[in-house]
Amino acid sequence: MSASGKTYDVFISYRRQGGAVKAELTKDELIKRGFRGSRIFLDTHSLSTGNYIDTILEALHNSKNVVVVITKGCFDNLPDSSTWIREISYALEQGVNIVPIYYDGISQVDPAQLPEGIKRLSLEHAVIYVHEYSESSFDRLASRLSKEPLKVPKWSKWVLGAVAAGGVAYGGYTAVENSTPAEPGEVYIVASKTSKSYHKTKKCITLRNATHKIKKVTEEEAIKQGRKPCKKCWK
Repeated sequence: MSASGKTYDVFISYRRQGGAVKAELTKDELIKRGFRGSRIFLDTHSLSTGNYIDTILEALHNSKNVVVVITKGCFDNLPDSSTWIREISYALEQGVNIVPIYYDGISQVDPAQLPEGIKRLSLEHAVIYVHEYSESSFDRLASRLSKEPLKVPKWSKWVLGAVAAGGVAYGGYTAVENSTPAEPGEVYIVASKTSKSYHKTKKCITLRNATHKIKKVTEEEAIKQGRKPCKKCWK
């Protein structure tokens, strides 16, 4: 078990009928965004010998976050003994950080359609997967989840911050183009081809060593440029 007391950063909960492919996709996309595969629980990969239910509940207890994969018709004709419903109910009882992700064009879940014991799931702030903006959808999911940080040497933290801001700096660049405060929907970016992030605030620690001009754009424009939310200021 890690120093944080949790074995897994993410537990992916899904109904096998119709949800298995989406669960695998979710795991792969989280790994692309810095989550370690060994710290993501997905039953098809993570289950070993022993009592199935006990293993599932123990994994839930030892997880920081639970991602619930919601697909079309996933709540239809569920048996009362459904392990999936027991998973979600247990996570709700434990107060784990739960983030549903809605696939297949779903934008909301009617609590009246949910089995007893998990109706509160409809109140959890969900991420809506949009195929045309799939990268942004998974970026939002990752930003809602916490993970155990990688241990890096102290000397390298300055370098990592500088690279995230747009390149290793020699003195730093703090001028902000159009220095009026950002309006709702506006974000800050480093005007550099090597910069891949956008920032909620110009005071973000990763911008301190930027060597290029910092400018304001709309979040939509930043996403179109292929940028992702900065992991520091979009926690």
